[in-house]
Amino acid sequence: MPFSSKFVAQVRLSNSSVQKIKIDADDAHKARLMLEAQYGKGNVLSVVHE
Repeated sequence: MPFSSKFVAQVRLSNSSVQKIKIDADDAHKARLMLEAQYGKGNVLSVVHE
């Protein structure tokens, strides 16, 4: 099992504001998938390694 890494993402909230979020995940793709499940596809604006 890989070590999890820290990522910083920007997501669009339901009121159209943008929020920066920190997330731990195995890789950036998995981080994006988890964020899309929570915030909706198309609302994850960026995911970068911290």
